[in-house]
Amino acid sequence: MKPSDKKLGLAIQLFLMRNGIQIEDVARQMGITGDALSNLIHGRRGFKNDTLVKLANTNAFKEGQFSLTQLRALRAMDDYSFEELILALVEYIKQGEIERLPKDFFQSLQATLEREGFPPTLANKKHALLSLIQEDPS
Repeated sequence: MKPSDKKLGLAIQLFLMRNGIQIEDVARQMGITGDALSNLIHGRRGFKNDTLVKLANTNAFKEGQFSLTQLRALRAMDDYSFEELILALVEYIKQGEIERLPKDFFQSLQATLEREGFPPTLANKKHALLSLIQEDPS
């Protein structure tokens, strides 16, 4: 399969490849064809929220701890620039949204950072993120 040029599509492809999962098996669980899922992965069609919910609820994605939130975040990366996402994050913080995060959010985020890792060249960025996370947000 040709690599997707979309961040969401590429992440899905890599997940399937690393776990030895066939696209047709996931598509079947979603109630769509393999061609339809391929079109979504390659950006020929856009992932709607209900399609992401179906994908996140497949056995493979549940077992692989690939959550709906992660899928939506990757879609946002395809839809918005890094600058736009950072500015949106700042606005959320200014509006007090950080106080509304689930109590276990930072532990979950830290576990994700540890599990998925960072390239060695970005180790200092990972350290900076972990330092922010380990501070008490309350």
